[in-house]
Amino acid sequence: MALRPNSITAQLAKLSLGIRRASIRFSSSSTRTKEEKRQRELKASQFPPHHGEKIWIFNHFLDGMTVYTHNSVMKANKALRQIPFNGKKLRPSKLRKDYWRPMAMIQFPEGCGDVGRSVYQRLRECKKLHELSWGDELFYEVGDVRRPLTKHERGKRLNDQKANTVADVAAVLGGVGKGSRIWRAVSRGDPADLAIVEAGDEGSLRKDADGTAMALVKAEVWWVDDQDRNYAQKWPANVTHHRFDQAMLEKYPTEDAEEQRVPAEIESEQELQKGQGERTTV
Repeated sequence: MALRPNSITAQLAKLSLGIRRASIRFSSSSTRTKEEKRQRELKASQFPPHHGEKIWIFNHFLDGMTVYTHNSVMKANKALRQIPFNGKKLRPSKLRKDYWRPMAMIQFPEGCGDVGRSVYQRLRECKKLHELSWGDELFYEVGDVRRPLTKHERGKRLNDQKANTVADVAAVLGGVGKGSRIWRAVSRGDPADLAIVEAGDEGSLRKDADGTAMALVKAEVWWVDDQDRNYAQKWPANVTHHRFDQAMLEKYPTEDAEEQRVPAEIESEQELQKGQGERTTV
């Protein structure tokens, strides 16, 4: 019969008496993870190159609603945030791209992305002001009979912001509003600053509080229908107008264009040229 040690004696034997146990803790990766997360956040917060140099304006061709964006393609989740609730069944639940068309595009000189972002902010503020502050023309029917408008009629008129949008673009590009970066300090000895500002018109120049000469940055507005610009009473001198259908698309040749062609096409072209040369000699 095998002898079994007492259970208490066996447990006491496992303990190391007189020797302190030192627990080893591995270095935590939480600090490294936080630093990497912070670097990713800083990288995501930076604007991509040329961001803000173009502002696209999309228009709902049935209801007249307008949306501003820095991209040539609308994103549904961001576009719907710019459409307020003006009444029941007046705010679309989803974005139908077949109802939205580009109305205009504002373009600033290269390297003036901060100007475009500042103009974009002021255009959004003006749009919100039109949606929340209105006059008697949105309370009563204008005409011989002064009839109060219903909620649905008032909501449809509030949705139609096409005329206000064009007027806001003309005003903001003309430097209306405090803190607008479309006003840029001009140094006479720097030709780069003079190339991007409108310094030939007196209305585009001013002096800051400290006496610094300021000028409006040049801007180009491309229209799908150039008659839409007549919604604004006056356009500043730093704005030039173009039409999309009159734009010229230039093809820039590449150095590797000959190398990228298929060899069979090159051989067939050489044979064709050789045959044409033989015919001309005959």
